[in-house]
Amino acid sequence: MRKLMRLLKDKDPVVHKALVDKEIDPAFFGFRWLTLLLSQEFLLPDVIRIWDSLFADKKRFDFLLYFCCAMLISIRSQLIDGDFAVCVKLLQHYPLNDIQKLMKLACDLQKS
Repeated sequence: MRKLMRLLKDKDPVVHKALVDKEIDPAFFGFRWLTLLLSQEFLLPDVIRIWDSLFADKKRFDFLLYFCCAMLISIRSQLIDGDFAVCVKLLQHYPLNDIQKLMKLACDLQKS
């Protein structure tokens, strides 16, 4: 989870600062995201698509971190504007999102 937060700090320091300032521990959301490989956050067809990309990537667990970072960046405005309770609820019940946009953002983050 430290790697995820370091990556977020590098890719979007404003979101990172918002989470740190609100004292949102990455364990509140990151543990479940990472240990369950996002299987609880998305519908099964999307999970299969994510896993396909993870297992196809030579650095699969690095890609998982980039994908999680993309998830955080995609809800950037809510994380910046929300209070502690709103943000934790949002992170623990991630809103359904366009998986292709998240995948593209994750790939772009990985390349940059």
